[in-house]
Amino acid sequence: MLKRFFIVALIFCLSKVTLGQTVNIIPYPQNVKPTSGDFTFNKATKIVYDQADNQLNIATSPLLIKLQKAAGLKLKSSGKAPSANYISVALTDKITHPEGYHLDISTNHIAIEAKTPVGVFYAIQSVLQLLPVEIESAVIVQNVQWKVACMDIEDAPAFPYRGLMLDVARHFMPYSFLEKLVDLMAMQKMNTFHLHLTDSQGWRFESKKYPKLTQIGAYRKGTPLNTTYDYASRPNDTLYGGYYTQDQLRKLVAYAQTKFITIIPEIEMPAHAEAALASYPELACLDSAGKRFPYPSQIQNEFCTKDSTFTFLTDVLTEVMDIFPSKYIHIAGDEASKVNWRKCPICQKRMKDEGLTSVEELQSYFIKRIEKFVNEKGRNIIGWDEILQGGLAPNATVMSWTGEQGGIDAAKLGHKVIMTPQQYCYFDHYQSLDVAEPSAFGGLTTLANVYNYHPIPAGLTDEQAKLITGTQGNLWTEYVPTSSHAEYMYFPRATALAEDGWNDTKQPYDKFLSRLLVYLKRLDYYNVNYSRHLFDIQINTKIDSVSHQLMAGALGVPVGYDIYYTMDGSAPNTSSAKYTGPIVINKDAVLRIGVTYNGRLVDEVQKTFTFNKATGKTSTLKTLPNRQYGSGGEHAWNNGILGSDTRYNDGEWLGWNGRDFEGTIDFGSTQDLNTITTRFFNRPPDWVYMPQWVSISVSDNGVDYKEISRKTDLQTNASGLQVLKFDMNHTQARYIKINAKCVDVIPRGLTGAGSPAWLFVDEVIVN
Repeated sequence: MLKRFFIVALIFCLSKVTLGQTVNIIPYPQNVKPTSGDFTFNKATKIVYDQADNQLNIATSPLLIKLQKAAGLKLKSSGKAPSANYISVALTDKITHPEGYHLDISTNHIAIEAKTPVGVFYAIQSVLQLLPVEIESAVIVQNVQWKVACMDIEDAPAFPYRGLMLDVARHFMPYSFLEKLVDLMAMQKMNTFHLHLTDSQGWRFESKKYPKLTQIGAYRKGTPLNTTYDYASRPNDTLYGGYYTQDQLRKLVAYAQTKFITIIPEIEMPAHAEAALASYPELACLDSAGKRFPYPSQIQNEFCTKDSTFTFLTDVLTEVMDIFPSKYIHIAGDEASKVNWRKCPICQKRMKDEGLTSVEELQSYFIKRIEKFVNEKGRNIIGWDEILQGGLAPNATVMSWTGEQGGIDAAKLGHKVIMTPQQYCYFDHYQSLDVAEPSAFGGLTTLANVYNYHPIPAGLTDEQAKLITGTQGNLWTEYVPTSSHAEYMYFPRATALAEDGWNDTKQPYDKFLSRLLVYLKRLDYYNVNYSRHLFDIQINTKIDSVSHQLMAGALGVPVGYDIYYTMDGSAPNTSSAKYTGPIVINKDAVLRIGVTYNGRLVDEVQKTFTFNKATGKTSTLKTLPNRQYGSGGEHAWNNGILGSDTRYNDGEWLGWNGRDFEGTIDFGSTQDLNTITTRFFNRPPDWVYMPQWVSISVSDNGVDYKEISRKTDLQTNASGLQVLKFDMNHTQARYIKINAKCVDVIPRGLTGAGSPAWLFVDEVIVN
């Protein structure tokens, strides 16, 4: 609540300071020319347009509805333009872009011109953002001047596809949230909502022809936080799930159409199919004895390539296309292990009959067969970039997620591409290094990362670049069980992505932030639980070469913002100590560093420090950590900063893949060692395991070591931080060596079976 108060107060300051200096529209228009004066809405204001055009009625309705709700103003319609105080809306071929518009605001008249009603809708969104933020209120607000600054705007999006994806399979989201998300997308001129309806963790689309898909496949064993694939638990186990009826989905499609948003449904194939296979096991691959292949192959279990599978899928897709009129149908095609296909007699016969030489070609056959059916229905398919494997289907559009290369390859083959590389567009990633961040899937995708992304990669010709149709932000929900959490993961990163899809050339990041801080107040009226991590604040440590003291410094804050800090865990404010340089750490502390703007806190990050005999002492590693999980540096394991209890990518945890940990510390002189505490991370679903054993050895000369203590049998199902404490019984030594034996290969029956495990090490504490 305190942060929300600060943001609200900040917006008040910004409205006075910046409204006269910048045009607070998101995404920022292509061309803006401010002029003098204001247009003021009042009870006499009229609107002039062709009311017989229902699409124009829909396009202008947001302004009419919001003015009536928030201002108590009911704009009068007029067939003829008065001499002043009116808005005119007209469709014209002078505007060539189908989503473009011309908005001319003078003191007496607002003129909107567009080629299509969708352009009018976007012009209306711009007008709404130029009005005071109170226009978003659901009740009448007193003492507000309902005026907009005069200006001339020529605007159109750079890319035709500007979307968000929501995974409702792993965690089911209430229908009301789907409509709310559509509203929020429309405010920032996004036009495509990709709905991920099926996956191994749940089937959310009601099929009339195959009712078991929702009777069984929509409900899995366990609580909402349990992403098990077990659908066989009946009737006493706790079940989690849900699904959308066909009537609900038709209603959603119709609602989105009033916001000029297209909904693209996704039905997963050939992999991620466990929910469907639990419902109809006869569609699975069978071994030579006629039995399903054992777990863990079911984690990415594919449909069998038998004819009955294609009958099932085309039946389901027919139902889907009857509800969703979108040009595109997403059929996934990602992460197919194809392990079962290599063993399945039916699939092997299919390969022989079709003259296919690899399971990659079998996947291409699968996708092409589905595409042919979808094309016959007058639609086209979209698939993730794995559909390139074995040969791309003739008319497929590629959604490039593993990076940009898939999109580059598809464009060079002449196919349309939607760019959604995970390092910029995956909103299930963490968005800051703050240890207080809620659990996420992994990775780090900051607001600045998203804003600075450009969808057209280098290396394409002009003609190939035209095939990049846009970009999309994806929210996978393994760790996102509620709609409130989903909002936190989407916003404001989705707002930054809206800028990426609209503008070829974006404003500097600091100018985007000034507009965003105003825009967030609009989100407050919709009770959006957005993240406040607007900066990339980092806390690092070093040993001062002169004083030999441990110093903590702040990085990632742009010049011009004031920084304050506390060391007792309390929230920093302008009365706290002002940061002017590295801070001395000489005792245990919870350091919180906050950024202020116009005197108010807008972002903060915290780190917990432990000051002990090992802190900042000379340390060496036999093997350096993996680069992906080594950003804290090779001394992060004794730098005095405690890593997160719930995440291993906060910049403090160091990770090794299939390799052992060996680290030594030189105290500089003989020390009395009472206890040594080591910190490891455990999360088997992410391939992260406790070591097989951990040993502590000591030495007086740094060459000859003697093992003092060893702990074994450390495997556990507990997730997160795991602490091991060793009693040293006041051993005297100058050096210590810590060895941790990694799990060489993940055991059979577990996620990632047969692959090397990850070993994560954090702070070593010596007392």
